[in-house]
Amino acid sequence: MTSTGLVYMMTPALACFYGGLVENKNFLNQLFLSVVCMAIIPVQWCLFGYSFAFGPGNSAFGSFSYSVGLKMGLVSLHGETADQINPLSIPSLAFSAFQCSFAIITPALISGAVVGRMKIIPYMLFIFLWATFCYDPLARWVFYDLGWLRQLGVVDFAGGLVVHVSSGVSGLVAALILGSRAQFDPDVLNTGQTNIPFTIVGTGLLWVGWMGFNGGSAYAASGIAALAIVNSNVAAASSMTIWVILDIIHGKLRGQPNAFVSIPGVCSATVVGLVAITPCAGYVQPGYAMLIGACAGLIVNLFLAGKKRFFHVDDTLDVFSCHGLGGFIGTVMTGLFIQTDVNSGVVNGAFYGNPIQLGYQLVGIVVVVSFSTVCTAAILLPMHFTFGIRINRLEQVRGLDNVAHGIVDMNLPKKMSQIQGPSLRQKQTEINIIPTIPIESS
Repeated sequence: MTSTGLVYMMTPALACFYGGLVENKNFLNQLFLSVVCMAIIPVQWCLFGYSFAFGPGNSAFGSFSYSVGLKMGLVSLHGETADQINPLSIPSLAFSAFQCSFAIITPALISGAVVGRMKIIPYMLFIFLWATFCYDPLARWVFYDLGWLRQLGVVDFAGGLVVHVSSGVSGLVAALILGSRAQFDPDVLNTGQTNIPFTIVGTGLLWVGWMGFNGGSAYAASGIAALAIVNSNVAAASSMTIWVILDIIHGKLRGQPNAFVSIPGVCSATVVGLVAITPCAGYVQPGYAMLIGACAGLIVNLFLAGKKRFFHVDDTLDVFSCHGLGGFIGTVMTGLFIQTDVNSGVVNGAFYGNPIQLGYQLVGIVVVVSFSTVCTAAILLPMHFTFGIRINRLEQVRGLDNVAHGIVDMNLPKKMSQIQGPSLRQKQTEINIIPTIPIESS
C-alpha cells in the first residue's frame, strides 16, 4: 500500500515535470492534462478496467465478473481463483489499487506529446477509451499470470512494455494525427518562458515514486524489492552521468568556452534511466543496471540530436524518445541480462545460454507497438474527422490556459504600460538627440 501511494504521487509529479517544460501560456493546461487522469481512470478501473485486465476470462480478454468491485475482495492476487478460506499476504483490493496507479500514469504520459493543441473534451474521451481498449488488454497479456504474452515467455517486471512502450508509441501517433503546433520550430526548444524549477521538482518526485513503481512490483518487502530499488537508483544515476558528459562534449564541439549542461536534458536523462530499468529491475544484477542506464542515456541522447535535425515531428516533450525508445532499450536488454540466479521467477537471458529469450522480448515489442499504434489511430482518427480534436491556430497562439481554463495574464496590462512611445508634444528633433558627455582635461 505504501508503494501504491508512491506511484499515485508520480502522476502529479509528472504534471510538474511536464508543466515546467512548456510555455507559460500552456502551463496550467499541461498540469490539468496529467491530473485529470486521476479522475477518469479510477472510475474506469472500478467500473470494468480491473475486471478486463485481471478478471476471469481467457489469455487475451477478461470479463465483467469483477465490475464495480464485485467479488474483488475475495479473489487471489492476480484474479485467477476465488478463495474465501485462505487469506492472502497481499489483499486483492491492495493489488487492484496498485495496478490502478499504473493505469493512471500511463495515459498521462501521452499528454506530453500533444502540448498546446488538443481540445479538452476529446482528450478526456481519448484517455477513457485508450485505457479501455489499449491499456487493459496489454496489462492482461503481460501482467496477468495466464496472459498469452506472459505464457509465451515475454518478461516485463514493472511495465517497460505495458506502460512505457505503449504510451511512447501512442504519443507519437497522436502527435502525427494532431500535427505540429502553430509556432513549432524544431530547432528551438521553446518560444516562450518556461518554469524549469517545476521540472526539477517533478524529476525528484518521479525518482522517489519510482521506488514504489519498481520496488512495489515485487509484491513483497523482500530481497527482490530491494534489488529493484537499488537497480532503479543505479540506472537513473548512470543515465544522468552519461548525459552530463555528452552535454559537455557537445558544448565543446560547438565552441562553448565553459562546460554546458542542459537542465531539461539532465532531468530527461533521469527518467530515461528509470524507464530503461523498469522491465528488468528485479531480474538483473546492479552492474547490469548501471550498464542499461548508461546505454539508454547514450542512445536516447544521440537519437534526440538526430530527431532535431531529420525527424521534425512535434512530439513536444519527447514522449516517444524517452518512454518509447527507453522502454524498447530496456526490454531488449532484459532479454540479454536476466538471470535465474538473481530471480528464480525468470529464465536466463541470452548472455546466460538462453538466446531465445531475446526473441521473446522482440515479439513482445512488435505486439505492443503494433497494438498501441492501431488502438490510438482507431480512437483519434474518427474524432479528428467528425467533431475535431485540434485547437485552431489563433487559440494556440493565445495559449490554452486562457482558451481552455479562462486564465487571464494579470501582468499583461503592466507589460503593455511599460511599452511607451515618445510624447506627441515632443519635437521630432528632440527624439533623436544624441547626448554628449564633456571630457574634462586634467
